[in-house]
Amino acid sequence: MKIQVRLRAPKGQARLEIDDESSLKDLIDLIKTETALSSFSLKYGYPLENLDISPASQSATVKELQLRGETIVVAPTETPISPPADAPKPKPFTPKGIEPDETSLEWPDRGGHIVLRVMPDDNSCMFTAFGGAIGLENPSQVLRNQVAEYILEHPEEYSKAILGEDPERYVGRMKQMDTWGGAIELSILSDIYSIEISSIDVKSLRVDRFGEGMDERIIILYSGIHYDRIAFCMDLSYPVEVDVTKWRTDDDEVLDKARELAQRLKNLHYYTDTTDFVIKCEICNWIGQGTRQAAQHERETGHSQFGEMTIK
Repeated sequence: MKIQVRLRAPKGQARLEIDDESSLKDLIDLIKTETALSSFSLKYGYPLENLDISPASQSATVKELQLRGETIVVAPTETPISPPADAPKPKPFTPKGIEPDETSLEWPDRGGHIVLRVMPDDNSCMFTAFGGAIGLENPSQVLRNQVAEYILEHPEEYSKAILGEDPERYVGRMKQMDTWGGAIELSILSDIYSIEISSIDVKSLRVDRFGEGMDERIIILYSGIHYDRIAFCMDLSYPVEVDVTKWRTDDDEVLDKARELAQRLKNLHYYTDTTDFVIKCEICNWIGQGTRQAAQHERETGHSQFGEMTIK
């Protein structure tokens, strides 16, 4: 008799169909094929408990193990690959008043944690957040050039009226490493890479979706003047290189969990109110208020290095 087993793995959910007289080994092989994982542990039941998958137990049948209708959680056990000790590490952006244990939420149903990966505060945070999620190394310049080419190749869609300035000038600024990226760039990157980008605004908890209708999504977090990446990890001690950062767009649970993390960060005031914060140009010491004035100053002068000022 065929039975169904629900599977929850880091990259999403699936339903497996298997004969109830099949062995546990058969089920394990099916899970390996479905998840592309070679080494893992399995958990099931409520509360979750380990399923014994040692060689001595693999001859038991699915029927004997009473797995009909069960939800099985797959937890990878491959040894994480650490980067070389001498690899350069970017200076991270330090969230104001936020402790590391406040930037993650345990996710027992999937056997891991949803976590905020904080990007460097270098005016390229959006490009770094997106590029890292799709697996690019040192992505900022690559993505900037791709965005620039896309704009020039689509003059009717990205005209002066949309960009707020001549496309050639906009493209020239966007190629500079100190120019911020935003909604226009997210929309373009979604088209280039055929992936949905779900951007969660910390202050409003609104989810802006770029590229709806795609099969996969990544999730980033916007905190007013900064972008970070949302990821899933099995263990908080694992390096970011083994994070899961892409999910199927029909996996709404991960988006709900990311918003839950955003709610926690909102409660901790991990955002900048861009309507009235005071900003200073680090090139000419101009001082203005809010992102609208900053954008106008950038258009008029080409200066794009800003910092938030604290008024005492």
